Amino acid sequence: MNPCLIGTVAFDPVSGKSKTANEPTARRRLGVDQRREQLIALGMELFSTHAYDGIRVEEIAERAGVSRGLLYHYFPTKRDFYVAVTRAAAAEVGALTEPDSELEPRERLRAGIDAFLRQAQRRSQGFLTAYRGSLVGDPEVRAIVEEGRQRQAARILDTVAGDDPPRLLRLAVRGWIALAQDVTARWLEEEDPPREQICEMLVTALVGAISGAAQADASVEAALRTSATGGSSR
Repeated sequence: MNPCLIGTVAFDPVSGKSKTANEPTARRRLGVDQRREQLIALGMELFSTHAYDGIRVEEIAERAGVSRGLLYHYFPTKRDFYVAVTRAAAAEVGALTEPDSELEPRERLRAGIDAFLRQAQRRSQGFLTAYRGSLVGDPEVRAIVEEGRQRQAARILDTVAGDDPPRLLRLAVRGWIALAQDVTARWLEEEDPPREQICEMLVTALVGAISGAAQADASVEAALRTSATGGSSR
């Protein structure tokens, strides 16, 4: 993905109009919530295509059509701005990967994995910054990332085993999530192979991890069987 926005077309979530990404937004009065939403939407666009260290506060303010002072009023530092943007991006991923209860369990898992990969590809620099960038050790960033991992693990476990899944199954799923995130980061860096192949590989790896846990622990097999014959759906 080209890290340069010059010459591309962006969408202004406040005005509803298209504009080139290097064109500053005209200054206008907005309510507090509207202004914050505008800034976060801009941050999601910038951090999706630029590394954290490559973005200056002056550029953010210019693109938003506000003064640096006003930007600092909402976000005291660039790091605070990035944390807010990361939290909004994580919420967006959570909504986009919401399981479809109408699908069969394996197809439900596949749809969630594919949605995650599509979003990671769309916001590649944002994903890489969160998982491998200069702020990867930041406590708040780590907490946001961990919350996303827990949400995804809970969804997978609910899909395959319902309530109170055995510990070995929970460990298997958490291990797979770590694998999936590392694979996704490397894929974004190398831009190969095609997304469809990555998705299929991750689906197969998840099924393998779950099957391995079932073979090692009879309680996992029992939980999978019970869920398949009338489990819960979140």
